[in-house]
Amino acid sequence: MPGRGRSGNGRPPNGRDVPQAWLAGWFDPELSDLFHDQPELLETARLLRASRPDAEPDPRFRNRLRASLVAEAERTRARRRWFPGPAHFAWGGTLVGVAAIAATVFALFRAPANDHQTTVVALSNVGAQHAVSPDDVITIAFNQPMDQRSVQAGVHIQPATQVSYSWHGNNLSIAPVHHLAGNTPYTVTIDQQSVRASSGATAASPIQIAFGTASTPPAGPKTGSAPRLTPVRLGPAGPGAVLAFAPDGSVVVTSAVPPAGAAAAAGPSPSPLTSPQSSPTPGTTPSLLEYPTGGGSPVILGPAAAAAAFSPNGSLLATSVAGAQGGSDLTVSGADGHQPAILITSSTPIPALSWASNDTIVYVQGTSTVRSVDLSGVSRTVATVPVSTGSVTALAAGGRYAYVAPAQGTGGLLLDLGTGVSTPLSGSADDVAFSADGKTVAWVDRTQSSPKLRTEPTGSSTPLTVSTLYPSADLTQVALSADGGEIAYVAHRHPGSRQLVVAQLPSGAPLAIGAPVSDVVFAARGDRVGFITTEELGPTVETATVPGASAPNQTASGVPSAASTALHAFVDAQVRGDNSVLSDLSAADAGAVDRTPAGLSRAYIISAAANPDGTIAARVELIIDPTSKHDSPETADETLTLTQGSSGGSYIVTALHVSALRDQLAGPHIVNVSTTVSPDSLVVQIGFDSDLDTSTISKAIALLSSSGDALGATTVYDADSRTATVTYSGAVSGPVTVVIATSLRDVDGQQLPAMFKTRAGA
Repeated sequence: MPGRGRSGNGRPPNGRDVPQAWLAGWFDPELSDLFHDQPELLETARLLRASRPDAEPDPRFRNRLRASLVAEAERTRARRRWFPGPAHFAWGGTLVGVAAIAATVFALFRAPANDHQTTVVALSNVGAQHAVSPDDVITIAFNQPMDQRSVQAGVHIQPATQVSYSWHGNNLSIAPVHHLAGNTPYTVTIDQQSVRASSGATAASPIQIAFGTASTPPAGPKTGSAPRLTPVRLGPAGPGAVLAFAPDGSVVVTSAVPPAGAAAAAGPSPSPLTSPQSSPTPGTTPSLLEYPTGGGSPVILGPAAAAAAFSPNGSLLATSVAGAQGGSDLTVSGADGHQPAILITSSTPIPALSWASNDTIVYVQGTSTVRSVDLSGVSRTVATVPVSTGSVTALAAGGRYAYVAPAQGTGGLLLDLGTGVSTPLSGSADDVAFSADGKTVAWVDRTQSSPKLRTEPTGSSTPLTVSTLYPSADLTQVALSADGGEIAYVAHRHPGSRQLVVAQLPSGAPLAIGAPVSDVVFAARGDRVGFITTEELGPTVETATVPGASAPNQTASGVPSAASTALHAFVDAQVRGDNSVLSDLSAADAGAVDRTPAGLSRAYIISAAANPDGTIAARVELIIDPTSKHDSPETADETLTLTQGSSGGSYIVTALHVSALRDQLAGPHIVNVSTTVSPDSLVVQIGFDSDLDTSTISKAIALLSSSGDALGATTVYDADSRTATVTYSGAVSGPVTVVIATSLRDVDGQQLPAMFKTRAGA
């Protein structure tokens, strides 16, 4: 879900008008006045003026242009019914518009070569964009040499942002000191009197550029920025190998050449099993290898495998081993590799397998058939996928769901093996992962210019977007923890720059970062990850502890993870305008569809807390980016109540209230409040959209006990993430209230618009 507990769709507001010239980058008041009521013609005229040559064009070009415009008008008119009425008058306006464009073109071309120097015009690389990378630099290109000091003195940015300036010819670069805030609407204004060229030319109006940034996750728990993983090297891995955690915490790699000192498997024989094989012996042949927890010599569990999985009770290990003539043997052994036995010999490969129960295995045969087999060797077909549809490439733990990768392009399917019903995973291709409990699926959506990370419960089509550390980066190697509370992925920022990111769900808050990997897997508790890295000596198995990993089934604030996931998915659907998901995630009488403002651009999930009756109260800010009819962001306050279903499990929105839209006030805004509670401390993290005046932070923020007494807390501000971390050392009983006074100021001296209060934790 988009960052700082926020949601953003990275696209123009739904159903909104075409932006004015200044929103599209160019600021030209003459064209704005001429085509104020015809935005589509304004855009065309803007492009014509932007591309105007300095030299007088060939007169024949004007004749050809005039002929082309008239011919197009005639062709369009011939396709319309010609009768008096609204369409008639609309068409008349179009003819006038075409004539006006032609007149503009000729006026521009007939103008003296230096005519454009009399008025200052500017173009920005970020104007009217809704998913600008927070790492981008704002560039404003002027049409002539400028009085640089005058221009810089007139720059104002909202939200307030510390910046540095540099000039490259006529181009002004504005670089944020602490990068831009993620998922935030920005307005850059240059006062009219400051827009002065070296020649003395000025602008007809202030220059104003509006844009929004892409979603980024909030700061990780208790830290302003994610710490680096500290890996422990275990040993070699073979090419194309994958990992699994054994029940005792050991790491198993499906293929590796055993190092010197590796021991053969030993232990009691599993039962019941048939067709025993001889155990492998140490050597130089790739093997299924276990690296014991706590160190020690690796153990050879069997021959190298294409896939491996432990039974739910941890007593058995199933593997897919290469068989004769390109086929596979489905083998079962004890968890320690002792006394393996072949259950199934397949003439085609078995690329994936999973345990449906302690005595039944579900496996993929070839690319399109899913079968099951019990420990007695009885096998049956579960599902067959048409070859034209795609290939089955992954199975969820528990054997209930399979992923069908598309035959080409994107748009894979989540197949329910129990019912035979398939649902699309929008934009999915190869990067798909299931949680070990089989309840969550994650994938990379590649339908947009920048890949999006999405998750949803396997039992419902209610996807949510997870904000990633680098919004424009490519994403691979997706993995989920056992309960779906954490996610891992590799971000490819640019060629040669890759990074492993471990993050919380659903917020996307980073827990740790590390070196790039070719495979990653979570331990059962989610507190460790195993992965394969590439070193000088070849692929290597490593493991690391994940700092800040949350306890299973509960977020740090005390809100159940199921409620947090439903809240993020609901707000994400509001921003995307997905009424189907809104209906699925809300009660019929809540009025979610009717009460959600149209054309939302983004949202902040400011806070969520559990009520004594078990319901969840959430506070959200909904935002519409500037448009051609409204040149400042509009916001609405939303309060939500989520209630768990009578049978437990999923939560739905049972009540919501949305205020009227209003212009966003100047000054710093709170975008997220998160809480971590332990027996001897309370930590509250408060995210802001502005760079703050650090001298005002500590005095403005207070924690109040349930009786209204101030708690003696310390506050530390991380400027890079714009996060204030408030820590109270001591046991806390009852709810705590976070209070932020209007004495809080940003770096431009603007105050917090109004006193802020919210509940922290349960």
